[in-house]
Amino acid sequence: AKLGEDHPDTLTCRNNLARLLQAQGHLVEAEPLYREALEKCQATLGEDHPQTLTYLNNLALLLKAQGHLAKAEPLYREALEKSQAKLGKDHPQTLT
Repeated sequence: AKLGEDHPDTLTCRNNLARLLQAQGHLVEAEPLYREALEKCQATLGEDHPQTLTYLNNLALLLKAQGHLAKAEPLYREALEKSQAKLGKDHPQTLT
């Protein structure tokens, strides 16, 4: 059975590949994978779903690694605010 392009497991695979590329130093190659996973997750699961917030944070991490601190900051803030609202201030995902 096929899961499809927008299935959460497919999006997790795309995000994981982006993380691997980032770890290997392939920051430019990783960015479109992070963005695609985030956009599809937002459309499929919603803007404040925990998986969406993880992908948002991962994109912020990449932008920070690329030296784009001004672009990373609003993404970090959005992920934090939505995590606090959705999961609570003491939830492990909010704290990381």
